[in-house]
Formats: sequence, structure tokens, C-alpha cells
Amino acid sequence: MTPRTSGGGALSLLLGRIGGVAGALVVGQLVLGVTYIVGARSISPATLGLVATCAAIGQVAGTVVDVGMINYLVRESAAGRIPESRARAIIAGKRPWATAVLLAVGIVTAVFLAPDPASAVPLAVVGIGMYEAQTANGLLRAQERFATASTAQLAGRVGGLVIAFVLAISGIGALALAVAIPASFVLEAIVARVFLGPPGERRRPAGELVGHHRESLGFGLANLAANAQQLDTPLVTVGAGAFQSGLYAAGGRLIGPLTFLANSLGMVAAPWLARAGADEEALRAEERRVLRVGAALCLAPLVAALVGPPLIPWLLGEEYVASGGVFAILAIGAAIVTLNQPFAVIAQNRGRQHAVAVGIAVGLVVGLVLTVVLAWLGGAVWAAVGYVASQVVIFVLLGFAARRARRDGVAGVTPTGPVPEGPEIS
Repeated sequence: MTPRTSGGGALSLLLGRIGGVAGALVVGQLVLGVTYIVGARSISPATLGLVATCAAIGQVAGTVVDVGMINYLVRESAAGRIPESRARAIIAGKRPWATAVLLAVGIVTAVFLAPDPASAVPLAVVGIGMYEAQTANGLLRAQERFATASTAQLAGRVGGLVIAFVLAISGIGALALAVAIPASFVLEAIVARVFLGPPGERRRPAGELVGHHRESLGFGLANLAANAQQLDTPLVTVGAGAFQSGLYAAGGRLIGPLTFLANSLGMVAAPWLARAGADEEALRAEERRVLRVGAALCLAPLVAALVGPPLIPWLLGEEYVASGGVFAILAIGAAIVTLNQPFAVIAQNRGRQHAVAVGIAVGLVVGLVLTVVLAWLGGAVWAAVGYVASQVVIFVLLGFAARRARRDGVAGVTPTGPVPEGPEIS
């Protein structure tokens, strides 16, 4: 089955799907932003910086352990090469060792970086919660159940906010953010698993995962490079100390609602383009639509950059005045992220996931190096410039990757090896 290619009908369907996902995501990101506000008002910027650093490391670890598997399965399921039940069985086969690795990373991180022992316990499971949430969410997207996936994410965010608020009004606000962050991921994973229902196949053996990981590696490198951007907060801690890291984290975490458009575009466009199959003319038409939509969506973060500086101190308090400047600069970077998303999806769909990974990785390294250097020179506000620089580099490299992939046709979309078969369970 291929997407509708009749001009306005296809564009309306694409925009409708993006709008539905975006609507849910923006509410979820706004809820997450309120959660950070509730937590930030109960702790100092220095404590916020440490909590955000632990959370960032856990989330990056979750992406590392995934190795691009879930995005690979979304593409292969949408294209009809891997059945949905087999995708779930592959994820189930990976769960035991992924959980063990993430728990070890979480414990080490919490022991050395958590602000206090009570916060260390929940912060140690951020990586596990994030991994389970992203895999369950991805399995729903592979079935093109975008509204259901967004509902699960929203449920987790609202649950986290309720927990943060209850802890704050109970007089233990110091734990509000440390507990709410992992809880939101865990709740999202639970709700998504309920929506998915019982699995249709037995867990796949560990040996079978090697072949799938070989195929997913390009996606994994791209995801790692993109999510490793969260290391900017720890690097600000290194370059300018915990206080400046807290100011940076406040602006950076509130930037989430501005990236929902890019995230929504990526979630919807990946299976959308995959279903165009090997029909080059139809695929190029869908790619042009995705590019036009990305260009239009980037305007929203630019508008937010104008209103952020006066708004954030009002929300968080005068102690966070500098966070307004951080937010404005990061919002400009978020606009470029939205422009980058179509290039990445187009190149990945045409089998150029390794080129995407390299482009994002190069931009990330440039940005993170600039972040730590600029943090040392000028604190949180200067550090934010590193993020914008990274996205500019990524924009150029992904643009070239997408152009080369389109010039070479669709030869790269088929897998390099057979998809293993296995017994079904009734």
C-alpha cells in the first residue's frame, strides 16, 4: 500500500497525521515543561543542574543500548519486510541484557552525580524507563498508531507532573524532579504496552539479534548522535559549574515544546515514505511534500525565540533571568532542527542511514566542543550558541546526503539479508 499521491489529498493526509501527533506531543511537552517549573521552584539551580545531568546521561544510555533497533523496525514494518509481531519478538529478546546494562550505568551515574542519596534511587532507573518507553512507542508507530503512541506519552507526562506536584506540596520538593522524570517514562511504557496488547510470537533468541543490529547500526549512530546532544548540560557543568548548568538546563528543558513539530514530522514521514516503495516518481512527490512541510513548520520556534526571554524569568523566578537568553538561542537551533528532519528521513528511507549518522555525529562533536568552550568563556548563554552551530553543520551535511540519495535512486531501501522466520503463537 502506498500513500495517496493526488496533490491536495496526500498533503492533507500528511498534514493531518503530523498535526495529530504534534497536537498530542505539544501538550505532552508543555506538561513536561510545567513539571520542570514545579521542580525548579523547589530546588536551587545547582541542584537542578545535577538532576538534569543524571537524567541526560540515563537518556543517552537508553539510546546507546537501543542501537537504532526501534527506528529500523519502524521502517521495515512499514515497508512490509518484518511483520509487526516479529518486531515485538525481537524487542522482547533484547530486553534482559538491555535492562542489565542500563541499570549498571544508572547506578554508577547516580552514585557519583546525584545531589543526595534519596534522589539517587529514582535517577538510577531513568535509562531503563526511557528505553522501555521509546521501544513501546516505536512499536505503536510501526503500526501507524500515531494517536495511540502520543496518548501513551501524554499519560506518562501527566503522571510525572502529578507526582512532582504532590511531592512539592508535601514539603519534599527536593525530590520532585528526581522522581517525576523517571516516573513519566515508566508510566508511558506501561500504558503503551497495554495498548499493544499481548505479543504474537515468542521472544527471539539472542543470536538472531546480531543480524538485525547490523542493519540497525546506521539508525543507531544517527539516534545516538542526536540524543547525545543531551550531554550539553553535563558539559556546561564541566565548563562553568553546577549553577550555570542549572540555568542552561532550565532554558534547555523548556525548549522541548519547540521541537515537537520536528519530532512529529519525523515520526509520521518515516513510515509515510517507506510505503511509497520503489515507485521513484511517487516517492519523489512525497519527498517534496515532506520538504515543504518542514520549511513551514520551522517558523514556530523562531516566534518563540522572541517571547522566551521575558517569559522564563516570570515562570521560574528572577534567579533564572539568564535562562531566557539561553532559551532564545536554543529556539533558533530548534528551527534548524525542524529543517534537518526531512533531509534525515529522506536519506534514511533510501538506505543512507550511515550518511545521516555521520552528518549528525560531525555536527554534534562540533557543537559539544563549542558548548564546553563557550560555557567556560561566557556561561550558560554563550554555551547555547554551540547548539545552534551544531545544527547548522548538520543542516549542510544532511542536505548533501539527501541530495545524493535522491540522485542515486531507491536502491538502498532493501535489506541486505533475509529476514529470519519463526513459529507463531496463537
